[in-house]
Formats: sequence, structure tokens, C-alpha cells
Amino acid sequence: MTLELLTRQHAEIDVLLARLGAEPVRPDLVHELVERIAEHLAAEQEILYPVAARLVSGDVMCELLVEHAAIKRAVADLLWLDADDPHVEEQLTLVTELLDGHSQWQEQELFASVAAALDAEQLAALTAALRATHDHATAAAA
Repeated sequence: MTLELLTRQHAEIDVLLARLGAEPVRPDLVHELVERIAEHLAAEQEILYPVAARLVSGDVMCELLVEHAAIKRAVADLLWLDADDPHVEEQLTLVTELLDGHSQWQEQELFASVAAALDAEQLAALTAALRATHDHATAAAA
């Protein structure tokens, strides 16, 4: 599989969402979710999307950015809610639905298209840039 870091981030976010849906909402888990989503979206927009923009139509790029905006808005709204707010579950459902469709298409289509279009050196450089961003974000969070 290509672009494993991004795929792994999708899985980690899914696990956090599942935990938040299965147990009482804990603010620490909400904040961890928000940090993971923010890191992931930033890596996509700053590193992956400039490469992808050469491979997909302008309409597809626009849709990806609109999806990111919707995800960011839903996450921001979630942050404003207290853990016992009756709208927390509804907001978590919205975040989950937005992320599911977004990540599913990326994993099935976009990541493979990007990997197929790049030579080994370009793919290694892309992977290294993603890893560096991840490592920097991880160090900053520690």
C-alpha cells in the first residue's frame, strides 16, 4: 500500500471516533481527536494536495478542499461543546460521516493515483515530507 502514514492516520482517527462513540465523552479524547485530525488535514493540504493537484481535475481538488473545510468546521463546533452537552453525539456523528467518505475515497482512489504517477524518488520524497511533518507535530504535542 502506498502513503501508509496517511492511511494509518485515518485508522487512528477512526479508533478515536469509535472510542468516543462507545463510552462517555471525555474531553481528553476529544482533544486528542482534534489534534490528530488537525495534523492529518495539514499534512494533506500542505504536502499531498500540491502533488495531487497535478493529477486530478480542478473540480476534484475543489471538492477535497471543501470537504476539509466542512471537517474543520464540524471539529471546531465539537470543541465548543461540553462533554455533557446533548449535541455532542450528533456532532461526533457528523465528524465521523464527513471523515468516512473523505478518507475512503482517498484510500481507494487518490493515494493509488498519486503513487502510480510518481517515480520511486518522487514517492520517497513525498513520504519523507509527510513523515517529517508527522514527526514535527508529534514532537510539538509532547
